[in-house]
Amino acid sequence: MSLNSLFSTARQGLLASMAATNATGQNIANVETPGYTRRTVGLRATPATRGGLVIRGLPSAGAGVHIGGFERVRNGVLDAAVRQGRAGTGGAEQGALLLAGLEGQLAPDGGDALLGAVGGFFAAWSDVADAPTDLGTRDALLAAAGHLTQTVRGAAERLDAFGASAAADLRGSIDRTNGLLAEVAGLNVAIRTARSQGADDLDALDRRDQLLDELAGLAPFKVEAQADGTVSLSIGGMMAVQGEDALPLRLALPPAVATPAIRATGSDAPLPLPGIENGALGAGLHVIGMALPTARAGLDALVGSVVSQVNAAHAGGTGLDGSSGLDFFDPTGTTAATFALAPGLSAEAVAAGTGGPGDGSVATLLAGLGDAVGADAARLLADVGTEARRAASSATASAAVTAHAEALRAGVSSVSLDEEMANLIQFQQSYAASARVLETATTLFDTLLAL
Repeated sequence: MSLNSLFSTARQGLLASMAATNATGQNIANVETPGYTRRTVGLRATPATRGGLVIRGLPSAGAGVHIGGFERVRNGVLDAAVRQGRAGTGGAEQGALLLAGLEGQLAPDGGDALLGAVGGFFAAWSDVADAPTDLGTRDALLAAAGHLTQTVRGAAERLDAFGASAAADLRGSIDRTNGLLAEVAGLNVAIRTARSQGADDLDALDRRDQLLDELAGLAPFKVEAQADGTVSLSIGGMMAVQGEDALPLRLALPPAVATPAIRATGSDAPLPLPGIENGALGAGLHVIGMALPTARAGLDALVGSVVSQVNAAHAGGTGLDGSSGLDFFDPTGTTAATFALAPGLSAEAVAAGTGGPGDGSVATLLAGLGDAVGADAARLLADVGTEARRAASSATASAAVTAHAEALRAGVSSVSLDEEMANLIQFQQSYAASARVLETATTLFDTLLAL
């Protein structure tokens, strides 16, 4: 042990206390900064060395403290848990929002308009069956049929508009994702450069972690840390970010492709994303590629069934004007968008029966279809509503899990003012104690010189 080492130990203690105080001050200053990670100072004991004025016979306790630099307090396991939760939450919330919108466009009034139009149409056939020769009931039937076709076409138009809006929203999310991927790649360069020079760029690391959290809510990217400080991001086996390189994503829509898909630029292979469990991109792709086409197909199937059944029965009847073999609905309009009455159909040409003027057998037959068609329409609306409510329930549950993971991570990485205030007192006392050691070493040195 030497007096010189005592001076050095005291000096290093002062510097260590100052560095720790600096880290604490930085933490306090950034207590409200989004994405900021609490800093600490990496300290380790310095082994003893010989030299200087040695006091022989005394063992050395060491040579002070080594300041290794500032470090972030992060937990990789909690980061992974938060990001996994965000993928589920982001997807479920976006899915619930879009599916609620889809339900609202298909049935803006809860389905009353569509179900009412279906019920009103078949009820009008029942009225015609009761009074086959009454032109007033026949006119009412044509009006009810026109209302039904208009209601269905309106639903088809709203679904088309919703699909265009949802696709535009998905494109916006993809653009945001591409921007984040590019920024992560840029931060990789800054972080790698700083580490090669012997120090971490803590602010860049914080920003990158913040971006990775946001990306997790968009899509389930797999994050792999590299030895040079960079991270690699992949999805579905495809590398999205590697070092300073980022591969943009793009949206492919019909008619260019059979089904909507998200693909990497330069690749024709779709990413395995559809599903509300796969972030906002997966939810958007699920809605425009599966939920919306299913709703459209259900509405088209309903129209096709009504057109075929009504036309088949109507063609077998005879109108008041003696006409027969006529279609009631336009036989080419078997989709919701093309649903329409047969051109030129008049009240007198409505075939209420197959016999004389008082026969209402065809009208009775058609009126009897109302319950089955109404049940099909109700089932269509219920299926969309059920999926929307399921997504909303999933969003609530996933948000609770994610919030718990984020709270655990915040307890580790976020700044606690109470803890930082306690640290300030500790570091202040540590600085004072190191100053006392320096003062004592000075006294010992002066005493030695006075001998």
